[in-house]
Amino acid sequence: MKMLFKKIAKVIAQQTVGRLPPPASRLTGLLARDGGRRVRDTRLRPWADSHEGNVVQWFFRVGPALRKVFASGAEGAPQILAKQFAEQWAEYCGCRFGLMLPHGTDALRIALAAVLNHDGLHYGGEVIVPNLSFIATAGAALDRRFGLVFVDVEADTLLLDPKRTEEAIVPGRTRAIMPVHLFGQPANMTELSVIARRHNLRIIEDAAQAHGSVWETGPSGSLGDAAGFSFQSHKNITCGEGGALTTNDEQIFARAYSLHNVGRPLERNERWEHVTLGWNCRVTEYQAALLIQRFRTFERHQERRRRNFLKLREMLDDIACVQPLAIHRGVRKHGVHMFVMRYKHEHCDGLPIEDFLSACGAEGAPIYRGYASTIASQPAIMKLMTHRPEYFRLMPTPVAEEATKELVYIPQNVFLGTERDMLDIAAAIRKVQHHYTTHFRSVKVSHKKLEATESLESKISNV
Repeated sequence: MKMLFKKIAKVIAQQTVGRLPPPASRLTGLLARDGGRRVRDTRLRPWADSHEGNVVQWFFRVGPALRKVFASGAEGAPQILAKQFAEQWAEYCGCRFGLMLPHGTDALRIALAAVLNHDGLHYGGEVIVPNLSFIATAGAALDRRFGLVFVDVEADTLLLDPKRTEEAIVPGRTRAIMPVHLFGQPANMTELSVIARRHNLRIIEDAAQAHGSVWETGPSGSLGDAAGFSFQSHKNITCGEGGALTTNDEQIFARAYSLHNVGRPLERNERWEHVTLGWNCRVTEYQAALLIQRFRTFERHQERRRRNFLKLREMLDDIACVQPLAIHRGVRKHGVHMFVMRYKHEHCDGLPIEDFLSACGAEGAPIYRGYASTIASQPAIMKLMTHRPEYFRLMPTPVAEEATKELVYIPQNVFLGTERDMLDIAAAIRKVQHHYTTHFRSVKVSHKKLEATESLESKISNV
């Protein structure tokens, strides 16, 4: 009870003191880490959280749904809710078939095995992947005994480079392309699809960070032969851990279903009949029940994320020390999983990236280090490349390697906030840059922008 009262008191403080107009002096003067006033006091003005409102949802939606599962005793098979959510997600992604799985990595490895009809008991040929991604992209392929070809990314989007992809293809050896829709932005699926058709290759989308994103030819998840999504705790829609496979191919779906259900056939699903090699990759009904409830508000939350995402891009337009990634002209909807920027230390008096993040963090800005290593540079992969060289080809990837020195990001939950939140982030970065700028022209621009920020904040406060 005492803890509950403390929590209530904290919420009241945030709703009262936290709403008062912040002093303009926080935008100038000493940096917070040097004793100055913080741009944003996160104790009174915390950043938006994906789980805000969980208490209300628990009482009216989530709690009853989970209690129903518990009371029914059907916590696993026959997976009524898992099938329901898989169908909803597949339809949302513009697909005929969906399969819910325990993790995003499971979705990718089963998608690879199903698309290429490979049991994983022998070498299965090569899969092309970008050298800039989370390690699970590579791990899923290696798990099914596919070789990897690490390819470079585009300089402006940091997504798989179609030109470098085609250069890496070896006829008779390369079997598939696995583009990663990194940070919420789909890869260039128009060009990659043309390349795949020209060389008779299959495409498996790594859409683990691409929920709700849309390319010019359709939603992520429907752009290749199959796709894998993740519902891990940091994703835009989550059940803690979870994944989903989507496809428009009935045979691929049947193979994937059998692989995830210990080899049982889709059409009969007899308990003691196993027609192919498979594993138990079924999810619990609790995961599905939670996703069904969260899916109700998912697109509304995505629209808020997109709105604030675009506002922040505008607010950072004249700040030289950070450079947001470009949005490809083929993108119809960004998934806004991360707001990724390249830190340009030369515009911050050579300040090292970790010191820049520390300074921004002291001002209250939620900015963190992005991928600090390519996949091929990870210790686990380097060790495997030494002991199993036949499974790897590393193409020149200078763009990916350079990007790992500069990547910083803001997580998706922050974009569930307000325009004022975006102003605070921009003001924090601007304040840090201003402090470390030594060129008169940059200082003059920073002063003008600080004045503009104060003016805009004043207008928002009066709304």
